[in-house]
Amino acid sequence: MGRVKGIGSFVLVAAVVFLVLRGLHVGIPAFVPGTRPGPIAIASLDEVRRRVGFRPIVPAYRPAALGDRPATMTATLRPAPAFVIVWQGEYYLSLTQRQGGAAPEYPPTAQALRDVPGSMWWQDGARAHVVLSRGEFWIEMVTDLPERDLKRLADTLTPY
Repeated sequence: MGRVKGIGSFVLVAAVVFLVLRGLHVGIPAFVPGTRPGPIAIASLDEVRRRVGFRPIVPAYRPAALGDRPATMTATLRPAPAFVIVWQGEYYLSLTQRQGGAAPEYPPTAQALRDVPGSMWWQDGARAHVVLSRGEFWIEMVTDLPERDLKRLADTLTPY
């Protein structure tokens, strides 16, 4: 009978400990955003620097077929800070900017874009993939835009 009396207090203590741990798990990222691994929704390009610690690099040239505004903008903080911006209209364009680290992997069939230093590109079905080195950043571009637009997009990448 003595053992049965202790079950109620055990359940109460376990419930309180669980609620405290859950509160810390949910509450700490609300007050210390750097502890969130992401993805974090980004409302504007001005917000990127505050969230990930660097200015976004975006193409000044964007064909009208991509749409007027980006469809999504997100950031991740782990394993390394990265910013992803996606346009989705008649065509698709995704840019991922990551600071430092090893070069993104690409297939052995990849080749350099003509007259674009620090670039590798390859075709995967209807989508073209481009990996660019811009100073301390790696930029990965995935798009179904025509091949003629790849060089122009790469050439117009500038910090926002």
